[in-house]
Amino acid sequence: MLTYIILFGLLGLVLGSFVNAWLYRTHEHKSIVKGRSECPHCHKQIAWYDNIPVLSYLLLKAKCRYCHKLISAQYPLVEAATGILFASLWLYFRPTTEVGWYELLLWLLVTVFMAAAFVYDLRYMILPDRFMLPALSFALIYVFFLTIKVDQVAVWRLVDAAVFAGIYFLVWLFSKGKWIGDGDIRLAAIIGLMLSLPQLLIGVFAGYLIGSAIGMYLLVSGRAKRGSVIALGPFLIVGLYIGLFWGQQIANWYLQLI
Repeated sequence: MLTYIILFGLLGLVLGSFVNAWLYRTHEHKSIVKGRSECPHCHKQIAWYDNIPVLSYLLLKAKCRYCHKLISAQYPLVEAATGILFASLWLYFRPTTEVGWYELLLWLLVTVFMAAAFVYDLRYMILPDRFMLPALSFALIYVFFLTIKVDQVAVWRLVDAAVFAGIYFLVWLFSKGKWIGDGDIRLAAIIGLMLSLPQLLIGVFAGYLIGSAIGMYLLVSGRAKRGSVIALGPFLIVGLYIGLFWGQQIANWYLQLI
């Protein structure tokens, strides 16, 4: 088991590094398949030994080897978070069948896009279709594989996703895009497809609870003012994984109380 945890953790670290490069190139309108990684300040190409996830950041003391300007903490944080998520997903699913491995693979693929969407929305207040549409496609395929295991899963997941995304669509329509963006509608559909109903309800509640707590902190600390806009996507994405890992258990615990 430990071997799998390490392997999936390392895979997550590598793909987290890819996500960082992808985010930068997306914002700069550059191709992800052409050219090598470069320092965003001096534009020197980064050697392979300076591009080892997390380790290079620590060895370089968070500074570029050439211009000595600070490297954003985003890089190791995204790499570490993706590595932890990959290892956690393997621990959660522990597949023993071919369908189980496909389910895990699809969660890993969706996670890569969710990691990119989390950071991009947090930084630029937008959820690009280049992240949302592939993730939505993989979510639909995931529901197909679930249906192989359990009949009628596809119907209920599609209903949940349609209702959840429909609520966000109405909010977007009513506010004329001022309260939420259309990317949040697609994110809602993805979450609705990836989670069962108890997981979905707990995940969304947890996401809004965390978002509200952080919003209050920003107001009290003076880092935000009334009327300031805060990205919704990152909190929904956090809720997605809370719902997956702990949603069913929390729902069962709550039902025992009533």
